[in-house]
Amino acid sequence: MNHEKMELTAKKIIHTIEDFAPKNLAIEGDNIGLQVGNDLNKSVERVGIALDPSLKVIKEAYNKNVDFLFTHHPILKDPINSFNGLIYEKLKILIEGDIILYSAHTNLDICKNGLNDALTKLYNLKDVDYLYSNGLGRIGIFNGTFEDILHLTKKYLSETPKVINSEIVGDKKAFKVAVLSGYGLSQRDIARVSKLTDVYISGDLTHHSEILAEDLNLCVVDAGHYGTEVYGLKEFMKYLNEVFNNDIEIISLDF
Repeated sequence: MNHEKMELTAKKIIHTIEDFAPKNLAIEGDNIGLQVGNDLNKSVERVGIALDPSLKVIKEAYNKNVDFLFTHHPILKDPINSFNGLIYEKLKILIEGDIILYSAHTNLDICKNGLNDALTKLYNLKDVDYLYSNGLGRIGIFNGTFEDILHLTKKYLSETPKVINSEIVGDKKAFKVAVLSGYGLSQRDIARVSKLTDVYISGDLTHHSEILAEDLNLCVVDAGHYGTEVYGLKEFMKYLNEVFNNDIEIISLDF
């Protein structure tokens, strides 16, 4: 028996996203939710998913007739005083293409089966707890060697991760691992996490953070902002495909 496609509106898609990643989980001040668009009753046939609402992504969404663009990162992070230059170019394309833009950022990081839980499952961590009380990050026990950690990291997150202090872990067969999708390797994060775990996997290691990790004897694996988030975003895309049962076409635009 053939599956008869249902008509899906932008409102229905937003409800599905928010059921998975409730808006109230977002960190205060995070710019989440509807970014661009007006008619939420419009019919949607093609959804585009991307990590970033870059000009390249938005142009591709337009060229591929995307009706609804979902991005993890919002289009505006800091307040702006005028709509010109790059932001004008982005908005012009979105409006001309009648493309809804919606973002789920820290709420998608924090939620059950979100980006941080995806990393937890990748490394098969046990006795898992939140890394931060606001729900960001996870910490648990990894059963295996550090070489096993590197194998999984290179296969699924980044072919060339930057590793600091691997000798600290040595030949342990079980140790504590913390994960945080995206930008988690700030000096403040490293100072805190060094007291809690043996290995910290996240993204965006800076020179000063690297020096601090060395001084605090923390083993750090920088698998990149992109890699640590896109892995979970792919899992989220699979979820949407299952929920909508091919009633709409869902395509990736920057992964």
